[in-house]
Amino acid sequence: MQEGQNCGGAYIKLLSRGTNNKADLRKFHDQTPYTIMFGPDKCGNDNKLHFIFRHRNPKNGTVEEKHSKKPSQRLDDIYKDKEPHLYTLIVRPDNTFSILVDNKEVNAGSLLEDFTPPVNPPEEIDDPNDKKPEDWDEREKIVDPSASKPEDWDEEAPAQIVDPNAVKPDGWLDDEPEMIPDPEAQKPSDWDDDMDGEWEAPLIDNPRCSSAPGCGVWTAPTIPNPNYKGIWRAPLIPNPNYKGKWSPRRVPNPDYFKDDQPFKMTPIVSTNT
Repeated sequence: MQEGQNCGGAYIKLLSRGTNNKADLRKFHDQTPYTIMFGPDKCGNDNKLHFIFRHRNPKNGTVEEKHSKKPSQRLDDIYKDKEPHLYTLIVRPDNTFSILVDNKEVNAGSLLEDFTPPVNPPEEIDDPNDKKPEDWDEREKIVDPSASKPEDWDEEAPAQIVDPNAVKPDGWLDDEPEMIPDPEAQKPSDWDDDMDGEWEAPLIDNPRCSSAPGCGVWTAPTIPNPNYKGIWRAPLIPNPNYKGKWSPRRVPNPDYFKDDQPFKMTPIVSTNT
């Protein structure tokens, strides 16, 4: 990290006992079984502080990675300041954990409550064989079948109309254009009519218009149409056949187990064994 690493892991893996990697680390690879993975990981702007432990299912023996929740505070500075930092992980026999950076706690929680996926599966699950009945109606409201469009409802009426009360302001200059050729502009000396076409002076705001209410052809402004109603739609009414949101019934989870002591992780390889 002190050398400005852009993408890579600086975490440690505590290898699980019985992997034979103690005898020959040349066999170590990314799938080598480990008990705990802990430490910083950086790739571009994606900064992580890992705490992962591998939990063995007491029911069928399968092993699954459990990932801790994210730290409670932003830690971006430690990934880019190129300074050494001390990372500490504490796992306790009451299944709590703490993560410290430079002896300051940045994350804490429970092995049972703050990991994904959770250590213990739910006692009940949705019945995978339960299907929603074909006649189950989940619509809270429906279109009123007895409603009809009023006879005086005009769907063709525009949303905006010309203001019938608008009057052209006094002093409006009908014959003056809003823009005029710049009288001070001169054709460039290198202008070639054959190559560049007929030269025309650039347009500027007509100075006469600045002291008048306006110039050019006057048009009355538009206003919201008081008779506008838009497309008619039938109102909604409570659905007499509404049965509520359907959900499958709950059944006991066949894969359920309860491990109250996940802190008793797979023993790790030590240097004196």
